[in-house]
Amino acid sequence: MAKLVSPDVEECASRIQLGSQVNDLVSESHAPLLSYQQINAMSTKFNADFIHNGKPPDTRLGSSDLVLFLVHRHMLVDASTNRFNTLLDSLRPFTTVPETSDFLNIILHAVYGLSCSQFRPTIDTLMTAVCLFPKYGLQPKRYIHPSSPLFSDIRYQMPLSPLMTYVVSSYYELEELAVITSGHLLSLDVSTMSEEMVEFISPVYLKRLFDLQQRRVDTLKRLSAVPPIPHPATPRCDFIAQKTLTRAWSLYTVRLLWDARADLTVGAIERTYRTLDDHVACFDCKCVLRERVKGIVIEWSEQKLCTSLVSMAYQAGAVVVR
Repeated sequence: MAKLVSPDVEECASRIQLGSQVNDLVSESHAPLLSYQQINAMSTKFNADFIHNGKPPDTRLGSSDLVLFLVHRHMLVDASTNRFNTLLDSLRPFTTVPETSDFLNIILHAVYGLSCSQFRPTIDTLMTAVCLFPKYGLQPKRYIHPSSPLFSDIRYQMPLSPLMTYVVSSYYELEELAVITSGHLLSLDVSTMSEEMVEFISPVYLKRLFDLQQRRVDTLKRLSAVPPIPHPATPRCDFIAQKTLTRAWSLYTVRLLWDARADLTVGAIERTYRTLDDHVACFDCKCVLRERVKGIVIEWSEQKLCTSLVSMAYQAGAVVVR
């Protein structure tokens, strides 16, 4: 991956390996100033027709790829703690922003509390834009919360790259986004994370992710440890004969748990015990076996929701590192 000049993007994007298009990110701190005549495209959202609270735009921003954005100066001043990376200190009517239009578009939509979903930005683009927020004096927490449009935009794309979303969420302490994302990381082998990613992710969030996976496996062990309930004794299958099923259950459970993962599917559980079912001759034993497997499948599916980071974070009283 090409080295990114902007420290914000270099730290938050390059180190967690966002994606190939990050190589095209123009973030040179001393990008050449553009003139109004060089602009070759107008933003479809932030143009002369963009009226906010009855006021027309009064500030022109040009992206590094020559796209013009017409915005309201007071909106940027109110949102930013550094006057949009000091770009608003100039009295020039036209200001060059050293970011491509894809990223600038997301940043401006966030400032105005608007969704950018109609532009279909990728999750890589969205999260890289989030990494640029501090550079322009914007606090990610202020613009990424359950009721914000940007939160919804990220949530929609998040399943395509949950690990990246989780890492960035942990870095900026976006608790709610991390919680939702965690459910898509049950298949992640934490030990395979790169050193850079482990260094970048918040230790508290990394532990939560590990604990979530471990609790899922522990739940499976607890569920499968309970064998089928013996059925009433019959002339052909008394309680002693039913111990054969109990021993077989233990054997197949060991097979199931040998490579058990937090993302084990209900199909895998059913297939394991279906093999045992094929070797059971007693009809009543088959019935109690199937009933037990059904119970495990139902509870395992429910546990996928119950073991989310929401309960983990608050039940354990976890405090986010600040």
